[in-house]
Amino acid sequence: MVTGMRMLRKKAFRDLMQNKSQFLVIFLMVFLGVFAYAGIHAYMDGMNYSGLEYYEKNNLEDIWVSGENFTADDLEKILETENVTGAERQLSVLTMLDGYEDVSLDTVFIESNEISKMFVQDGEGFDPQGGGAWLDYMLAKNLGISVGDSITLRYQTYTLEETVRGLVGTPDHVYSIKDDSAIFPTHKDYGFVYLSAEEFPTEAVMGEIKKEAAAQFPLMKEEMITEEVLRMFVPDLAEQNFRIFPAVLVTIEDKDRLEETKAALENNVKSALAVTDRKASVSWAGYQSEVEEGETYAGVFTFLFLFIALISVVTTMNRFVRRQRTQIGTLKALGIRRSKIMRHYVSFGLIISVIAAILGLILGVLILGNFFLNMEMSYFENPMGHWVIIPQVYLMSVLIVAAVVLVTYLSCRRILKEPTSEALRVERPVIKKSNFRFSSRGFLRNTSLAVRWNLRDISRNVGRTLMAAVGIIGCTMLIVCALGMLDTMNSYFDWQFDKIYHFQYKLSLETSLTEERMSELEETYGKETSQTLGIEIQMPDGSKKANVLTVNDAPGMLRITGHNKQLTDFNDDGIFITEKLGGTLGLSVGDEITWHVFGDEEWHTTTISGTNRDPQNQQLNITRAAFENLGFSYKADTIYTDEDLSGTESIEGVSSIQSISNLSESMANMLQTMKAMIVLIIGVSVILGVVIIYNMGILSFSEKQYQFSTMKVLGFKNRQIRSIFVKQNIWISAVSILIGLPLGYLMTSYIFSSALGESYDFPADIRGITYVLSALGTALVSYVVNRFLSGKVKTIDMVASLKANE
Repeated sequence: MVTGMRMLRKKAFRDLMQNKSQFLVIFLMVFLGVFAYAGIHAYMDGMNYSGLEYYEKNNLEDIWVSGENFTADDLEKILETENVTGAERQLSVLTMLDGYEDVSLDTVFIESNEISKMFVQDGEGFDPQGGGAWLDYMLAKNLGISVGDSITLRYQTYTLEETVRGLVGTPDHVYSIKDDSAIFPTHKDYGFVYLSAEEFPTEAVMGEIKKEAAAQFPLMKEEMITEEVLRMFVPDLAEQNFRIFPAVLVTIEDKDRLEETKAALENNVKSALAVTDRKASVSWAGYQSEVEEGETYAGVFTFLFLFIALISVVTTMNRFVRRQRTQIGTLKALGIRRSKIMRHYVSFGLIISVIAAILGLILGVLILGNFFLNMEMSYFENPMGHWVIIPQVYLMSVLIVAAVVLVTYLSCRRILKEPTSEALRVERPVIKKSNFRFSSRGFLRNTSLAVRWNLRDISRNVGRTLMAAVGIIGCTMLIVCALGMLDTMNSYFDWQFDKIYHFQYKLSLETSLTEERMSELEETYGKETSQTLGIEIQMPDGSKKANVLTVNDAPGMLRITGHNKQLTDFNDDGIFITEKLGGTLGLSVGDEITWHVFGDEEWHTTTISGTNRDPQNQQLNITRAAFENLGFSYKADTIYTDEDLSGTESIEGVSSIQSISNLSESMANMLQTMKAMIVLIIGVSVILGVVIIYNMGILSFSEKQYQFSTMKVLGFKNRQIRSIFVKQNIWISAVSILIGLPLGYLMTSYIFSSALGESYDFPADIRGITYVLSALGTALVSYVVNRFLSGKVKTIDMVASLKANE
């Protein structure tokens, strides 16, 4: 027994040395498959679970209640509502950060911070009684602002000088963009800052009230209206020291009763003009959309990687055991028990696949997972972001190892079941005469020997051919998809910033802008304007869905496009709806839609007079004329202009100035990041392709050594035999590439149709050069590998090869 064990150990070492290339293939395939699967899942699951953890730990609000102003009594009513566990008032205004070019801040004034709690990265926690500011930590890092620095915030004609007391993140600012024209935040020109409600300049509110009072009482001048008069004029505001709180954050106990609680708040709190939940939050929806998109394309990519790797490993291991047929028969003849022989061969696949899976798991998470997670966290402000390995990843790794072991076991078992005398013979292929007839009939009769020989060999080894083809098809699909994703994003970039946005600068106007100043701005910068309103849409089931209505009075600069990205025109007959939103709501041209503007209780039922396709915003659009026909007063909040405003830091009555170059910066940054991801995917795909082509080539070559030796005896030269060998593999590669190219498009199309969130709508758009490059790249890899393998023809040991079948 000891001798038998020693003999098997020696044999195992000798087999490893003699078949090192095949075992290296098995190792690489298992490693790459698990590496890609574990790495992509680590970052996607990390985003998902760390987001949920951040929301839970820092108490993200469940409901937003919006209105003009919520008093202390309103807050009390909200807190008394059944299922409500907490509520906090806040005021949010847009301010400019003085001393920095075009940097604006969502400035939030709060009374307490028990809901959407700050995650303090540096400095101290929030103090409602003390002064100071708590600044967005990612913006602060990019601008070089530290704790203890002084910053100046400008709101209308008022300035606030504050000391930075903390650099923070908050769960309701995980994804915050300057406006709906941006996709990903750059954290360079926009962020957020929190201050105590005590810091709000009450003079701003008092000034607005004085203007309203002077308008109502023409005999009174603004300077005659004192604070005492105001306290009589607006007792509710006076009670809270002329501070307004147009929003309340609400948390609830039972999430299953969300809709019921929203309805109760809307009915019981008269000041509530709109009650929305997390799905209507730009931050929550933006982050969740990225998670869902990632889960879709991660599933596609990882499945393909694993599938390609697995079929290659299974084929290789099966071929290895079959080639050991006579040795297995010899071991049986020497009296070694079947169980020992079985363990001996199973150990090859088990040990190699276990080591490869463990290394793939560790390095996939540390390299691939961290790379993608850091990329995502450069956009999303989740200070608790970390990778996560879910049990499914471990299970998949175990299943891959189990598949390798099972194939080895079944292959070995089949040989062990045969009589020893049969096992000692080389396996004879099952050949049917019909396999040869097709190559000697019709036009094939006149083809060369190489063509007929290769056709017969393919027909005799259909399994091996299909495995090689599937591997090459998969690699071609991955390359097409990776490059196609970049093409599609470039196409989206052109669509959004060349066709729809046809302006150089976008001026966001202050809400307190007077008509006189508006006329001056239009005289200077043009009359291409728009107004954006938050609305609620009445769904057929009675529920309400928050959305946006853009009143377009800038047809030359804020343009719309049709289904095929062609420019189209508005009409004044009704309202326009984007195609994707129409599909979601089940509405089309001629249907009616019921909606109301937040802050206005009157509902409107409007006929849908047209559809447009927008890659970024799924909303309603209407012309100014149609809007005013509904009884609304148009008040522009944006001016679009081609005037050169470079170097202009501020304009009276304008809250922010955005150039088209700044609007496209986030997209350009995202494309650069995507290129890094694509290079990584292509790199892994090329490695997979090289390994698969090499593996299938070496298996094919080893099985043909007897035929090649016979050819040599018959007088065929090495270059002729090499040509025959290379030609077959080129055929397989060519057919596989032709199949892989359209499948790559379908894979890309699936990703963009299924992974994109509700806000985005752009189809896969792959350039012709991408198909050419993918085909040439795969063909080049195939040709180089097969040329290398064909060089082994001259190293064939003719005596050993010919004697092997005796």
